[in-house]
Amino acid sequence: MTKLPQQFSKLPIWEISFYALVWTAAVFYSIYSVYLVTNDYFNDYFDDAYNDFEIGWSFIQRKIDISDEEWRMWIPFIFKLSPWVLVQVLISQQMKLLFHNTEILCLWYSFVSIAFLLYYFGLTTTFCTLLLPLTSCLLTVLKSKALSWIVHCITLFFIYHARTSKLFQDWIQLHDEQFFMLSSAICWIQLRSISYSIDSIVTYNRINIFGFMKDLLQNIAYCLYLPTLFLGPVILYEQFTHGLKKPFTRWTKTKTIKILGNIARYLFWMFFTHLSMHFIYFNALKYQPMFVETLQPWAFYGYGYCMGQYFFNKYVVVYGLTCTVSRAEDIDAPPPPKCIGRIHLYSDMWKYFDNGLYKFLLRYIYIPLNPMSDCRKFVASIICFIFIYFWHGMQYFIFIWSFLNFSGILIEMIAKSLSSYFYKSILRDSLSLSFKRRLECALASPLLALSAVSNFYFVAGKEIGHMFALRTAIQDSWEIRILMLFILYCSCQVSTEIKQFEHVNIIRRKEVRGLKKD
Repeated sequence: MTKLPQQFSKLPIWEISFYALVWTAAVFYSIYSVYLVTNDYFNDYFDDAYNDFEIGWSFIQRKIDISDEEWRMWIPFIFKLSPWVLVQVLISQQMKLLFHNTEILCLWYSFVSIAFLLYYFGLTTTFCTLLLPLTSCLLTVLKSKALSWIVHCITLFFIYHARTSKLFQDWIQLHDEQFFMLSSAICWIQLRSISYSIDSIVTYNRINIFGFMKDLLQNIAYCLYLPTLFLGPVILYEQFTHGLKKPFTRWTKTKTIKILGNIARYLFWMFFTHLSMHFIYFNALKYQPMFVETLQPWAFYGYGYCMGQYFFNKYVVVYGLTCTVSRAEDIDAPPPPKCIGRIHLYSDMWKYFDNGLYKFLLRYIYIPLNPMSDCRKFVASIICFIFIYFWHGMQYFIFIWSFLNFSGILIEMIAKSLSSYFYKSILRDSLSLSFKRRLECALASPLLALSAVSNFYFVAGKEIGHMFALRTAIQDSWEIRILMLFILYCSCQVSTEIKQFEHVNIIRRKEVRGLKKD
């Protein structure tokens, strides 16, 4: 029988059931409250100044909220891109089967990606997407990580100003949808270019133009890898090259069913999310701040939950589909995001929502800064969040989001250290592990509220973010704030229970593998 790790604690089943019931009931009731207020407010909404709505599916006979720019552009684009990706996968697998040569495979990947870019954007824009891979190859030749980082940081500034400049859009002659997708692609290419140049500097030993062109080809294949080119997530260069070198594995019945099952799973969540936007118009609310300010607590905080859950659903669909395709080609992609409704710690949110970005920050910024002491950890964390701020866009609400996230992680680190010290030094004999868990969840509840508020700045902008910050901190009555913290406490307990359950399952799987080997 698998033993529970010493630091974990079990609570009575009735207690966990109570927490789960309260958290689930609160979530569903708050979503229902949002449905009621948005349905009433937007039912006779004739002044659609922002073009937030259009006629929905005919069998539902309701209008649909299309105010979210990302979803409105990403989903049709996925279907536009999918035939190209399908052709790439089918032919690449045949190439691996017949003659497994990484150079030919990279040539094929590069050809498909550039062909799509020419088809979708044209020659000038395609050339722009090739500048970063070329620059990162030239930086590798110079074999200086410091210089490479300086150039890439300067590039981030140019990218930001190009994304926000109408002049650049007019120069390359792209309409809004094309420019939006180009901006997204360039940001992802930037991360891959950094990954390539930093990883390649140590091992670079080319001495002729042929070797340079070979590396450039591989870097173009990596940076412009079609399944993740526009929508992410970031796959580290080492993971990509490892996948290229893997021997061909036949698509067995089990592997095929798994791939098709995952695609069906993410298409279902795409359908479900799209369906929900016919009934709950929370995206359009961010353009109605005066109305949001009047919402009653259940609808107001339910609106916040809907924003967070929708943001999660978007990336589950997008990352899920792109990563499924990558794994089909034996390229180890990050796992899909974990539901925000079952994560209560800042550190876990960063680790499990965008695991690719988390690994990128860890490998190229945090660990190289040698965080062996608390002071170094503090500095390394600051630099990570400065990079996050630059990469996401140097806007005021992004700064607030980055600052609050950094503050939350810092508070969490201090709280964990103090909790560990007091428990080991003072309370071990008088406080059980179960009570310690209750205490930690109670202390984590305000931090979870801060985490939610910080994300509202990112998702809805500074005006809505300010509203949540003020109402959570001072404007709502103390009874409402106590009820909110109690519901968040229940969320923390449910999150902790799921986390422990998953950890035990990992241990069991390791034990089973160990027994099979024996």
